[in-house]
Amino acid sequence: MKNTKFYLYTPLIFIGFLFLLDKLFSLPFFKNEILTNANSEYYRHRVKLFEKLKNRTDDKKLILAFGDSRAYSYSEIAFEAKRKDKYTVYNFSAPQAVVAYSLQTFQKMISNHIKPSLVILAVSPEGFDDSKGIYNSPFLRFGATDEFIEKYLAKLPENEQSEYNFDRIINFRKIEFNYKIFFDRLLNGKLNHFSPKHNPFLPILDISNGAQLAYMTLGNDYKALEKDTLRIKNIYLGKNFKVDDTSFYFVEEFLKLANENQIPTFIVWPRVYSSYKKEYDRFNLDEKFGIRLKTITEKYNQKYFNLNTDLICDEFYDASHQSVACFGKNMNFFVDEFEIK
Repeated sequence: MKNTKFYLYTPLIFIGFLFLLDKLFSLPFFKNEILTNANSEYYRHRVKLFEKLKNRTDDKKLILAFGDSRAYSYSEIAFEAKRKDKYTVYNFSAPQAVVAYSLQTFQKMISNHIKPSLVILAVSPEGFDDSKGIYNSPFLRFGATDEFIEKYLAKLPENEQSEYNFDRIINFRKIEFNYKIFFDRLLNGKLNHFSPKHNPFLPILDISNGAQLAYMTLGNDYKALEKDTLRIKNIYLGKNFKVDDTSFYFVEEFLKLANENQIPTFIVWPRVYSSYKKEYDRFNLDEKFGIRLKTITEKYNQKYFNLNTDLICDEFYDASHQSVACFGKNMNFFVDEFEIK
């Protein structure tokens, strides 16, 4: 009889054990010292990059780049010699980075008395759809500080707040452990790549001050671009896609901070492949997104650029990312505009 009662409690004991085990994943070690996937690599590197920026000793004019993956290649590498001697670029873009992440990083810089000569913030309409869940993952999981969460969590969509609170109950969710990467590294004797100290990708980002220069192509593969247009459209621009207010709030906060510190700032809508741009047109995003973004930017006497119309460079890595070959043209265009006083 006693044994029977014990077996009745076994499931509860097991659940309790798992719950206690899960609490281990709330330790800072799992956020700061374990790189579980590609997203965590970028967000962890940006912490390291900030320290590098704080300790820089050159007297070049500082350009800061923020945004999502469409800003990966904003760098000084394509500058002509005179501009390389005059400007340095630090790139704090990150995968699926919401504007809130850029604001958090910008605030940290200002509080550490880092005042750039120019700030470039690239924003995409896909990141303004609250239903996509990209505030909690990857931002809140990998990039947000406790202070930022405490101050701004209530500004986020309710579904994102719920996801964040669920992560606090089941901590293993928020490390986004990638089993494919784990077994690949296990079989190849590379488990040390989970550590920021031994991960080979972080030093590569460090060489170019955060810019990621892998999106290189030698001409467009139009068949692949059309196929990728369908893929990206199905992920981001389904029938329920809409432009919400949340990210516009953070754009305004970003611009307010720039104005308070008299920092020239460019808000940039990156260029996408022509067939994918037609999907933008289907949702009338020039008006719902572009004009609204332009109005907010000009309210704070800053500059807005829609690279789908303002600058032509049609070499693409995939349907939503220009090739690295275009970013020299992009960066020189930005500096030309900056130098117009």
